[in-house]
Amino acid sequence: MSSKNPLSRRNFIILAGAAGAGALAGCSKPGQPQVEADTTIEILSRQHGVIYRAAAILEEIKGGIDARMDLPPEITGGTVEILRLFMVGHHQQLEEKYIYPVFDAPGKMNGFIEVLRQQHAAGARLIEIMRGLSGEFLAKDLEKRRTMGSMIHLFSRMYRAHAEREDTELLPLLRRMMPQKSYAELSAVLNRAETEFLGQNGFEETIHKLAGYENVLGIGDLASFTPNPEELS
Repeated sequence: MSSKNPLSRRNFIILAGAAGAGALAGCSKPGQPQVEADTTIEILSRQHGVIYRAAAILEEIKGGIDARMDLPPEITGGTVEILRLFMVGHHQQLEEKYIYPVFDAPGKMNGFIEVLRQQHAAGARLIEIMRGLSGEFLAKDLEKRRTMGSMIHLFSRMYRAHAEREDTELLPLLRRMMPQKSYAELSAVLNRAETEFLGQNGFEETIHKLAGYENVLGIGDLASFTPNPEELS
């Protein structure tokens, strides 16, 4: 998705806290060495990383739901909104427009590609359901809380498998299927698309926003995921 949809793009930039949107990422200032652009696989893999981190936040929220804890509504809603705008409105659009057709043309992996497309649609639906619940489930309505927890589980379970298959099966094959020049041209297209959507430093600002949510939930420190020695005995 590009800036042709200014409302969605503006909302995302506000949400992520990005400033100075519109300048091309990767452009060097006068006198500085030119920064080599990221490749297609690097771009899509780091975007998967954003979604993984958002899913981990939702999983932590699900743990709080199961424990009947009160949770910050702004974190739930903010995380779901990042997924809606970044994943559904940008990442999935890139894959469906530029990546999947590479495999459609020669008729390779058609069944696999169709499953990926179906999962995109299912993910978008799950996010819309979570979006509708995110402002309400923190109330004492146990049914809404259970529904939210179930939606988080379905989303995380599906999307982790989805992205893992893309990273280990689809993207490595993509590089081998495309001529070097075509792959370089595709990388340039995806770099421009990401910059047009996020704005300058928008990716970093998105990570900063997610990191803030992680800190509030107590999972900002990577070491917090390490099992305690007593848990390993």
